[in-house]
Amino acid sequence: MERDGWSDPSIAKGYADGFEMATQLVAEKLADAVGANPNVEVLDLCTGHGVVAKELVTRGAKVTGLDFSKPMILLAKSAVPKAIFVQGDAMAMEFADESFDAVTIGFGVPHFPDTRRGLIEAARVLKTGGKLAFSIWHGQGSNGSFGWLFDAVGRLADPSITLPAGPDAHELADFVTAKSIVQDAGFTDVKLKEIASELSLKNPEALFDLFDGGAVRTASLLSRQPDSRREAIRRDLAMRTKRDGTKKGQGYFVPAPSVVISAVRI
Repeated sequence: MERDGWSDPSIAKGYADGFEMATQLVAEKLADAVGANPNVEVLDLCTGHGVVAKELVTRGAKVTGLDFSKPMILLAKSAVPKAIFVQGDAMAMEFADESFDAVTIGFGVPHFPDTRRGLIEAARVLKTGGKLAFSIWHGQGSNGSFGWLFDAVGRLADPSITLPAGPDAHELADFVTAKSIVQDAGFTDVKLKEIASELSLKNPEALFDLFDGGAVRTASLLSRQPDSRREAIRRDLAMRTKRDGTKKGQGYFVPAPSVVISAVRI
């Protein structure tokens, strides 16, 4: 589902446009976490449309971006001509052992089919003492866009409509869980930093549209709902946006809290 979904140019563009503000802020924090500078060679895994790669290049780092999605790679190449981008599998990369000084992963870890295996592969291509930094959205129960979505779906969606089993997209936002998994993959000095990121919406209904057209698993769940259920979820998210978001001109800013996990390869 993930591979097919992110190979859809419309979903790739929807994510790039809709999550631009939040992902840019997090990109800055990821670059900080790995100490990006002209002496650092960085692998940006799950590079997507290149927002993290662009920030790394701005700081002078030598950057290689990898993603399995061809549409994302095309967006990244257009946005960041000074970086190298390759289409590939984060679970089995063709890079030699200890090729990079740092690895960044901007919201890509939840899309790994096997979180531990993906982090072990990241450790393999990192030099000893190299830095890892990745970001995770806060999910169910959080005061923000993802939390609002989980709440609305839990109350208003058809409970008989389910998705195939997949990784928990938000479990690593919990420090205890993240520390255990990251250490087990070959890292030490694990740290977590809370990020108060936001999404920019043109109108209250845009939050539903963002999840419906800029994500894969969420879009699949929403698209299979009866029209009445979809509209109920849309109205609920619009209400939360108006009530808990911040009105700016004709649009709204809504919270999209996340975390940055950083660690050092043993």
